[in-house]
Amino acid sequence: MRFVATIHVRPRREVRDPQGDAVAGALRSIGLAVDGVRVGKEIVVRFDAANEGAARETTTTMGKELLANPVVEDFTVELRADG
Repeated sequence: MRFVATIHVRPRREVRDPQGDAVAGALRSIGLAVDGVRVGKEIVVRFDAANEGAARETTTTMGKELLANPVVEDFTVELRADG
């Protein structure tokens, strides 16, 4: 089966986010009231797997071993069948 995974990587809550602070400051400077901003990244991957369970295992491996730094980042995965 073909799957599409969207992997969201964000700084952990306890880790300072300088990019988020800069974006929040810029938004405030144009008159928008924001309490805070966290900046992360989104990675979209298309791949084949035998079933949904295998696909979830694959995306967990992607996140843990390459896409997210476990010391300072968390990740979540959205998974769907492609076609």
